[in-house]
Amino acid sequence: MSEDDVRRVREGLTASAGGDPVAGRHFWDPSIEWDMSGVSGWAEKQVYRGPEVTEFVLAWADSWQGWHFDVEEVCAGQGEAVFAAIHERATGVGSGASVDQRRYFVFTMRDGLAVRAQMFSEPGDAREAAGLPA
Repeated sequence: MSEDDVRRVREGLTASAGGDPVAGRHFWDPSIEWDMSGVSGWAEKQVYRGPEVTEFVLAWADSWQGWHFDVEEVCAGQGEAVFAAIHERATGVGSGASVDQRRYFVFTMRDGLAVRAQMFSEPGDAREAAGLPA
């Protein structure tokens, strides 16, 4: 894994961390696949592709007030994988319910762009998917 790819993922996530979920999409391949199957209890569509990824992340952010996250860790995994951990916070627009949760990603990088993003609820699952020790 290239340290350049790790830097790109960190920069992309940091760009979006303040509340604009597509501010960091410059590191996404236009045909990116976004896989939510690693998120416990996720009842919506499991996999989004290409332009529907942008629609999905915008709709997610719009359902929250004050949505933002901190980038806690980004590191090289095995092969083309980059592992990332975020701490997400927001308040539901309709419900007023607050969210304070950690999420974990494995980005598959090719030619400097993320061609796949897998999202997880559990750090061990994400680390395993990235080829890292739990």
